[in-house]
Amino acid sequence: MLPAMTRSAERSVVVTGGTGALGRRVVETFLAAGDRVTVPWIVKQEAAELGGHERLVLLEADVAEEAGAAEVAGSAGRIDVLVNGVGGFGGGAGVHETELELWDRLYRMNVRSAAAMSRAALPSMLEAGAGVIVNVASRAADDCPPGIAAYSASKAAVAALTRSLHNEVSDRGVRVNAVVPTTIDTPANRAAMPDADFSSWTPPEEIARVMLWLAGDEGRTVRGGLIPV
Repeated sequence: MLPAMTRSAERSVVVTGGTGALGRRVVETFLAAGDRVTVPWIVKQEAAELGGHERLVLLEADVAEEAGAAEVAGSAGRIDVLVNGVGGFGGGAGVHETELELWDRLYRMNVRSAAAMSRAALPSMLEAGAGVIVNVASRAADDCPPGIAAYSASKAAVAALTRSLHNEVSDRGVRVNAVVPTTIDTPANRAAMPDADFSSWTPPEEIARVMLWLAGDEGRTVRGGLIPV
């Protein structure tokens, strides 16, 4: 169980991808900090696994679509913190062997979802002159391992989106950063790579703590950063 953190005012936090292995830890971390957390979902069973909490709001919505993102923003009302955690992985073949459908699917999950949700959240943040956006990039965007070009390119686009948003809104009180994980220690990754050295992987709860720090007053001087975790 993560240690509880308190503050004088409850924040409104939106965590997309909050039903995933990393997202669940992010949701738990912000709830433990005393925040109200809105989580959009697509798969009902995954939403049910989050369980109930008095400050947790679950909303069926596809945030890669404008209508879905707008619905989430409307439900949350004021948005103090947006964590763009929706993401997907795919690969296993060279560029010349990778179907274009995979490129489209990973762009939609990793980039379009973050862009759509940021567009929906920014008006209220800019009006308030305050807000935090945390995106999720990947070390693969820099390392570009063979066989996962579509994934690496989509995460490189997330990094570019992060820097572009920072340049557009940092002088209006909104902080934008991205965490850049290596391999995350999740059940799915362990099943996919059973012979790997799990000790070198990053636990999702530690990534969540970095996000919480970036969203708090302690991280207020970090802006436009791509933070390795």
